[in-house]
Amino acid sequence: MAQQHDAARGRFSDVAKLAHRSSELSRLTSALDAAETSTPTVVLLEGVTGIGKTTLLGEVAGLARARGFQVAGAVTSNLDKFMSFSVVRQLFEGLTTEAEALEAVVGAGRDGAARSGVGGAAAGGFDELSVHQTCFELYQLMSGVAERGPVCLIVDDLQWADVSSLRWLNYLVRRATRLPLAVLLTCTTGVYPADPLQIAEMQLYATRVKIGGFKADELSEFIELMLGRRPEPELVEACRVATGGNPLVLRYLLSAMEEGPCEPDADALKELVSYGPQELGESVLARLNRESGQLVQLARTIAVVEPGDLKLAAEVADMPLPAAADGVRQLVRMGLMLDAEKPQFVHAVIKNAIANSITHAVRDDLHARAAVRLHESQARIAFVARHVQCTTAKLGGWAVHALCGTAEELLKDGDVITAASFLARALQEDLQPDLRTNLLIKLGRAETYFDTRQAAVHFEQALENIEEPELLFDVVSVLSDLLYAEGQEEDVRSALSELIDRICASAPKLSAQLRLVLRVTVPTDEPDESDIAAEDFSGDWRRGDARGRKLAALVAQDLGHRGEDLATCREAALVALSAGAVSFMQDPRMMAAINALVQTDEFDLALWYSTEAIQEARRRKLDLISLLGHTMRSRAHLCCGALERSVDEGRLALAEAQRMNLHHSHPGYAWPLDALLPALLHLGDVEAARELVEPIGLTSPLPVTFHDTSLLHRRGHLRLELGDAAGALADQLECGRRLTSWSAPSPAFLPWRFYAVVAHLRLGQSQEALNLALEDLELARKWTSASTVGRALLGVGMATGGAAALPWLVEADDVLSNAPALLLRAEVLVELGTTRWHHGRQDLAREELARAKAAAQRCGSLPLLAKLAELPPEAVGRPGSSPALPGPLGSQLTPHERRVASLVAEGNSNEEVARKLSASRRAVEFHLTNIYRKLGIRRRTQLAAVLRSSGNGG
Repeated sequence: MAQQHDAARGRFSDVAKLAHRSSELSRLTSALDAAETSTPTVVLLEGVTGIGKTTLLGEVAGLARARGFQVAGAVTSNLDKFMSFSVVRQLFEGLTTEAEALEAVVGAGRDGAARSGVGGAAAGGFDELSVHQTCFELYQLMSGVAERGPVCLIVDDLQWADVSSLRWLNYLVRRATRLPLAVLLTCTTGVYPADPLQIAEMQLYATRVKIGGFKADELSEFIELMLGRRPEPELVEACRVATGGNPLVLRYLLSAMEEGPCEPDADALKELVSYGPQELGESVLARLNRESGQLVQLARTIAVVEPGDLKLAAEVADMPLPAAADGVRQLVRMGLMLDAEKPQFVHAVIKNAIANSITHAVRDDLHARAAVRLHESQARIAFVARHVQCTTAKLGGWAVHALCGTAEELLKDGDVITAASFLARALQEDLQPDLRTNLLIKLGRAETYFDTRQAAVHFEQALENIEEPELLFDVVSVLSDLLYAEGQEEDVRSALSELIDRICASAPKLSAQLRLVLRVTVPTDEPDESDIAAEDFSGDWRRGDARGRKLAALVAQDLGHRGEDLATCREAALVALSAGAVSFMQDPRMMAAINALVQTDEFDLALWYSTEAIQEARRRKLDLISLLGHTMRSRAHLCCGALERSVDEGRLALAEAQRMNLHHSHPGYAWPLDALLPALLHLGDVEAARELVEPIGLTSPLPVTFHDTSLLHRRGHLRLELGDAAGALADQLECGRRLTSWSAPSPAFLPWRFYAVVAHLRLGQSQEALNLALEDLELARKWTSASTVGRALLGVGMATGGAAALPWLVEADDVLSNAPALLLRAEVLVELGTTRWHHGRQDLAREELARAKAAAQRCGSLPLLAKLAELPPEAVGRPGSSPALPGPLGSQLTPHERRVASLVAEGNSNEEVARKLSASRRAVEFHLTNIYRKLGIRRRTQLAAVLRSSGNGG
């Protein structure tokens, strides 16, 4: 019978393994054809376990070698996701000349992490720039390999690949536009991957080939190849019902039946309802047990531990090495393993079936034994840690060292979720208080990226044993941000106030910074919070490190609230954002820096940084960051006059809030409403705005928080549009009372005075309106941004009325002439043109009203167009005419773009411009791209001439 089985296996190996897979094989060989013409191609085979994906990869690997390709392959397992760059290492091991160079890229970081252990007081977040640098250097290595000839990279079971390798593979296929490269992958459906978003990104780049089970006629031919005779139709149908056409399960079923007392036929399958992975595992174990119990133990050890060599398998199974070698050879003869030298099952379905048949206690013990043996043999800490992670046994300090060192590697590679799981496991060991505190902080910092509530719990636990002021400051600052994001304002106030009292004597500077955090986070009427000035921290926030960037964001937010020193506010915001996307991932407060850019009229920059935040948040599944990013984009689009886009972004933010099940009192629900309401009202969709406000009510009192006060201001705007001027005035004045008591009077933060002026006028209270408008203008001139001053001048003009309003309105139009605030410019032009028309200056009025109409149409503002429609037809000009807004060449540049252009025209390099503006080089390059497009030039050498000719040069 054994000879019959071996004969059947031989026939299968030679012929049946590729039966009816010619179409899939053709798709793979087409990728080789494309690679030979320097057209990189990615093919992703998708299907259930045992469907034949691995067999196809093996066949095409042989074809690629025969055609002169450099072939490198990697096979993953469920434990590989714990190993940074595990797949990358396997791939480059197949390209032996690159082994030393590979270690220079990914090896040093690991050794450093291993040495670092758990000595740091608090773990910072991963370094996104370092991750990108590593990907780039690996890409350069692969480019060097490709220069020697076409390359075929093969990865089996991509779903189990580690996150850092997945990120690099995606980076590679994005960058490799002209490399002779074929990337051939398989992914098992129905298995949750290490990083779903990375897999989804790869699916976008790849040609996806979905492999299904055999059809009835294909099944019949397959069985014939296996048995050496034509099967009866009843047997074919029974096999189809039992296996679903899965070739691996079918192969093993027929082989097992051949070993039985009867020939494989329909009668032998009579009792089978289905034959899947579970039944396969039971059948495998039954066969092994017939041979010996020791063989069962060896197979279970290999299935659970996945040892890299036979020695480890023998030690964990508690067998002599010769006996283990004999056992593996027997498993090879039985068709369960591939190679007598390296213990590896022929397919994951067999390995998993055996592993799943073992009790949790046995698996726990096997992993513990493997961890001990690997530690004693001084194996790499990542190998040790992945087994410690899978056992609840307390193993001691060396286990903690391995777990924390591996977590550091994973954080450096950007895999915060897996890193957190290693840190959480380390906390299950018996630890000294100081070490436990440090681990709680590290774990909390990792969890801030994906589980803010659990992060807050771990930070609060850590605070119980912290005495050092700087560490207290760091932990409480992060904790307060997390609590605020969860809507727990009183807890924020309590935590900050308690720490301020605790360290005010020993660390006065840190105490002052905490008071600044309290002032911009939780509003207070207490006067002693008002004596903090941004200049007190100038040396700290300008240094540009992680703590400095966080402080810079606080300074920008505070100056924006107070309406003081626009230039410093802008500088602080740019310093806060200078690290790019990594800033948002490490600290949601960086969104306040983007809001400061909106307040300083840097709308393009705000859009760029918001987009960067959204993209990174989606990749890392950080819903709150994505929500904030869409909110910021909505605000920036509103100021630019792109009302439809503003509504779209606001609705995306609101959808995120609803998907997160946030209550309408939560800040994360209020922020999207704050952005969406004014966009809807300027579009003229009052009913949609009214529906959004229903949960908080049109007349109900709102809580005394910053975000609720913003909603109060927006609700006042809505009530104004609904005709309730008295209610609108009440809301705006209450908003102003709160902000004034909180030392946040800036009209750039919330322009409540302007809308209160309009409400006063509708109630016939002209003197009150004028007084408030003049107060608004005084504060706006102190802030100096064009949009803030222009809006205040518009308010004074409206409150003054009559022909006397014209100088104020003309000045407003002049202030806004070069500003990117198109919607506000349209409002000013409507008021200016209407006032001129009614006071005998029809010649000038026609030009201004034509420009007003053009601007209103570009914005899509129905209320402004309705105002224009109330004028006589001859006032606005011909229907459909859309004259361009006038201005010299280059006037379409934003203020920040003009500063960048001037510095470049003076001969500064991109790095020098970035340093002088406290911005990143990428931000400067982004601005230059926009500048070239707007000015119609292609080179920086043309810039100086264009600026001189337009009067914008230095």
